[in-house]
Amino acid sequence: MNAVTRATTLTALRDAVSPVAVRAPAVAYRGEHLRQFPQDLSLRIYCDLGTIEDEWRAFERVADCTAFQTFDWLSTWYRHVGQHEGVHPAIAVGRFGDGDIAFILPLCVTPERLAKRLCWLGQELGDYNAPLLAPDFSQRITPDRFLAAWRELLDNMQRDPLLRHDWIEFEKMPQKIGAQINPFTYLGVTPNASGVHLTKLGDDWEKFYVAKRSSATRRRDRAKRRHMSEYGEIRFLTASDTDDARRTLEMLMDQKSRSLARKGVANIFARPGHREFYLDLASNPKTRHLVHISRIEIGTACAAANLGIVFGDCYYHVLASFVDSDVSHYGPGALHLRELMAHAIKLGLKRFDFTIGDEPYKLEWSDTDQKLYDYSETTSWRGLPVSSTSSLRRRIKRFIKQTPLLWRLVSDARSAIGSLTHPPLARPLGRGPIAPRVLPARPAIACVMGDMDLLRPLALAGIPCAVVARPGVSSLYSRYAQSHMAWGNYSANVNGLIDALLSLGKAQAEPPVLFYQEDGQVLLVSRFRERLAQAFRFVVADATLVEDLLDKGRFQLLAERHGLPVPAARRFDPGSIEAAGLGLPFPLVVKPLTRLDRWNDRFGLRKALYAENADALQKLWPQLRAVGLELLAQEFVPGAESSIESYHCYVDDRGSFAGDFTGRKIRTQPSCCGHTTALEITDVEDVRRHGRAIVEQLGLSGVAKLDFKRDPQGNLRLLEINPRFNLWHHPGAIAGVNIPALVYADLAGLPRPPTTRVKAGVRWCRAWKDFPAARAGGVPLTTWLPWVLGCEAKSSLSWDDPLPFVRSSLHRLAGPLLERKEQPGIWHARTRATSGTKP
Repeated sequence: MNAVTRATTLTALRDAVSPVAVRAPAVAYRGEHLRQFPQDLSLRIYCDLGTIEDEWRAFERVADCTAFQTFDWLSTWYRHVGQHEGVHPAIAVGRFGDGDIAFILPLCVTPERLAKRLCWLGQELGDYNAPLLAPDFSQRITPDRFLAAWRELLDNMQRDPLLRHDWIEFEKMPQKIGAQINPFTYLGVTPNASGVHLTKLGDDWEKFYVAKRSSATRRRDRAKRRHMSEYGEIRFLTASDTDDARRTLEMLMDQKSRSLARKGVANIFARPGHREFYLDLASNPKTRHLVHISRIEIGTACAAANLGIVFGDCYYHVLASFVDSDVSHYGPGALHLRELMAHAIKLGLKRFDFTIGDEPYKLEWSDTDQKLYDYSETTSWRGLPVSSTSSLRRRIKRFIKQTPLLWRLVSDARSAIGSLTHPPLARPLGRGPIAPRVLPARPAIACVMGDMDLLRPLALAGIPCAVVARPGVSSLYSRYAQSHMAWGNYSANVNGLIDALLSLGKAQAEPPVLFYQEDGQVLLVSRFRERLAQAFRFVVADATLVEDLLDKGRFQLLAERHGLPVPAARRFDPGSIEAAGLGLPFPLVVKPLTRLDRWNDRFGLRKALYAENADALQKLWPQLRAVGLELLAQEFVPGAESSIESYHCYVDDRGSFAGDFTGRKIRTQPSCCGHTTALEITDVEDVRRHGRAIVEQLGLSGVAKLDFKRDPQGNLRLLEINPRFNLWHHPGAIAGVNIPALVYADLAGLPRPPTTRVKAGVRWCRAWKDFPAARAGGVPLTTWLPWVLGCEAKSSLSWDDPLPFVRSSLHRLAGPLLERKEQPGIWHARTRATSGTKP
């Protein structure tokens, strides 16, 4: 006889059995190899966890199951979460005809606002939800037999008022349990939004590490560890006792809560009972064999923490966190993960399960993937609305997560909302020597003459800023500007501008640090350095060298004196000679000696004009005469604008290179001799080597950008040197070398922020100008749009600081009206300044 019985209790952990027998239909086995096994199957439902505890514990030791179906995990969840939510356990135990357990289904009925839901016990906090199966289950029970028993089980539950439900929702069900197919995948399941990734461990960590990571990656790991060791001794520690486990877990939950808040994700520890659940797991002597609590300490501070589960031959990586501080740039979380895998190998475990999620680091380490499935079914009219809504939610979630472009958009939007709605948690908080760089109580402000690409790296370092810019420039409207002043023309009314700057500087408790981005601004600082030094701190190259570098005619003479690899060039006045008299080989380019409005008014965005041959130059000659300027004709180095590579550095007052990186243009607008619209940070050794040599040869100090163009033979030809801050410092900061922050630290008398070898591949774009540049280059919109959204740095575009883009766009549409409201020369304080907080 196939029987379905139920052991029930109305009070948790009190045993009162009331069996009800229900005949299940017989289902014939299929397959010759199954005939030797008994075909009958009995079912029994337990509503009291205590009644089934002993059998459950014994069965989980031999069954195919995951750590999330162990009695300790689920009973702890029920004690702290399930009882609070009014959950009714429904533990279905199936037995073979010989009395051996065939499976355990840890189910429950959850009362909700509109309907009762049947789901897995502990479904929300379990990474995998599944039955516990006897090792020979799939040999003795066919899919049809299991489905028939499942339907009989549901019918029996619906006859019980305590277990009656309106809809079924099963989530995160693995495709396989051990080596067996999960029988619940025979239902009408749908793929979950996330997958599962595992790796097989070896017997020796070093061999495993070498097999998994390239020599270059291992070299970077060692370099990052050396940098972390500068903050203190690095130790991997397993919690030694109950108190130590609780303390470590408290730090983990604190770090994780802040991380979730910054991402705009709901705090899992804020839900009733969740925090207590994890603390009980970590500190209860009955569960200490199951749970592994560890941390990475750097000095005396916790840099990363972990809660894992050791079950069977597998280590489950359940919860992990790391501190958000300067040291986080070097990957304390990644270091902790390596230590955990080494620890698992030392314990003799065979598998390391990264648990649910498709994060890139899991894909890098894993060699085994598994799909997860969901299932939903309506069992009454009351369950129809919630069941339909749940199914729709899961489909939308999966579509978004499986579409990289949409997932990035949603993640960015969620992070922006999180930074606004959770400001106390969203701010970084560290401990001890690895805390974020602490500024004085009233730190010196950074006075930024520039746009968002100069303001942003300072904001990333948590430095308070004041902004000076032309009306309509995006940085005027940033939430990271404590005060701002609009100023139209840096070459007009120079004394008035100096007076306005001095009024700001002298009003501060500490002299501000001055930053400048344009040629006119560096000339202003250089020529008025004595007056500005009364109230500001700044770095600037030697006065004569600044003039030589910014005047292209003087720069050509300087380069020739020092034997620098510049193209041949000649300074000329088009009103005094004819086109044929230049005496330079074609093709060539013609450019102004300095960046002047008269050139821009006539030729727009073109920084230079290209002449393929003598006829092309002759056609240009009337326009060149009309502009009325002395010009420079220069040999054109063959190649696209993407052949232009640059070297960026900061040389301190001791002559040392405090920070440097290299980069490459991707697109310009116009495509020839235009302004940069897209670029990427690189790590090219010959560009760095040539750049450093030239800087040392010229005795250049402060900040500088050297532009090279690589000719068809691979040689680097020097085009220009700009001794000022620039837009490249924004992606450079994201890539790990924050030159403005280094300058600020030196001038403000603070410890320098850590730098490392620059992370190559970080991209920047000015989207509204790069779009026409990409179209002109034949890049389809379907290719360009995902590329732009994937850029790590976007000029003026940021989810956590949207006003600069919005306000500057409005200014372009209604400029004259808004310019009257800007009141040039007047400092305006921001009433809700958030500068000093990292974006």
